[in-house]
Amino acid sequence: MRRRAVLAVLLFSVSLSRGEVFKDGETVCFYGDSITHAGRFHSYVYDYYLTRFPERKIRFVNAGVAGDSAGGAQGRLAEDVAVKKPTSVAIMFGMNDVNRGSYVVEPSAQQLAAQRSALEGYRANLATLVERLRAEVGNPRLYFITPSPFDQTAVNDRNNNQPGCNDGLGRCAAVVRELAEKSGGTVVDFHAPMTALNVEQQKADPRYTLIGPDRVHPGAPGHLMMAWLFLKAQGAPALVSRVGIDAARQAVATSDNAVVSGLSAKDGGVSFNVLEKALPFPVAEAALPILAQVPIERDLDQEVVAVSGLAAGTYELAIDGAPVGRFTAQALADGVNLALNPAAPQVRQAKAVAALNESRCATENILRNYAAVRWFLRMRQVNPDDAAAVKVFAETQMSKKGYFEEQVPTYLEKWPTRGETLAAVARLEEELFQARTPVAHAYGVRPVQ
Repeated sequence: MRRRAVLAVLLFSVSLSRGEVFKDGETVCFYGDSITHAGRFHSYVYDYYLTRFPERKIRFVNAGVAGDSAGGAQGRLAEDVAVKKPTSVAIMFGMNDVNRGSYVVEPSAQQLAAQRSALEGYRANLATLVERLRAEVGNPRLYFITPSPFDQTAVNDRNNNQPGCNDGLGRCAAVVRELAEKSGGTVVDFHAPMTALNVEQQKADPRYTLIGPDRVHPGAPGHLMMAWLFLKAQGAPALVSRVGIDAARQAVATSDNAVVSGLSAKDGGVSFNVLEKALPFPVAEAALPILAQVPIERDLDQEVVAVSGLAAGTYELAIDGAPVGRFTAQALADGVNLALNPAAPQVRQAKAVAALNESRCATENILRNYAAVRWFLRMRQVNPDDAAAVKVFAETQMSKKGYFEEQVPTYLEKWPTRGETLAAVARLEEELFQARTPVAHAYGVRPVQ
């Protein structure tokens, strides 16, 4: 109990400047490194928006590139961000700016100087990037995301620790907060809460981590926590819907974000129809473990049905004729949250939306891989739009091994047909906008003999 109380203090003592939820018609760019490029936190945030606000058309754009930094990202600002005309840009750099290689058990004077130099470079580059975003991208709303942690405290068998690196990222996080305050942006702090959770959980299990075995890239639970932190910083609502039925009076007591009709009582139970105006926030199976540590269900996922005035006993709740659970009269009177109940048809619909969004993300990631190759080529003074020059570089100067190098042949072959991929992303977005429309369901509560 004490550990949970301590963790609550660690998580909620982080000061966040409150933003606001995205509005209809917005385009949101997530501008970052590999944690954005291949990560899932922004797709989880999109899952939330798709299901919570089905009347809004909001487009999310992945503008991450693996290996990038606040300095390197400036070379792709025009084609990766400005051309999208975003109304909001979420900026998350640091992991490749901190100079991880300079962090060792006993750093030399030269390594300490490299750490300081990296921090000052990060400060200058991030400030310049923000100035350019303001000037060249139409002054979008800015979300300043502190870097996710490098897990320097977990025990693993990889021999890949860089002690002190996470402290360096903590100093990067301070730079982010300072710049956000000067610029009037919204801070989303990943670093402090995720570090705190890691440290607290590692007291019981030294191998616990929100981050993957490389100590850099968060796993699915870490990305869901990041999505929660982002949405909390926006003041995103917990309510999906709340329906309250008074069985004794045969009356609708509550109908928040829902329309209730056809209420009737029979044989000690009740039946009624509900059209909710939102779907529950779907949680990916791989991310479910984080629900035990972080109050995501309480904060973001409340689809509550309450039925009072029933005689004492046990009741079956069915939706569209299919059972979703058995509950006591008292539990039903208190309210049952259906948002994570896999038998509920709303949850199944929300999961189908998330699966479709995953397809959209995977298709968009093809474009991100092209963007990564273009970034790689520019860093080597090769014009990515000169196919002949790229081919000569690939055949005569480039190693045949490495993340970027291995993608260059695909880039040469597929880049001319990228319009087909762009069209596929657009089609999937339209399918998403259709798939998330809530439908009415028939509820039944009957006593179990």
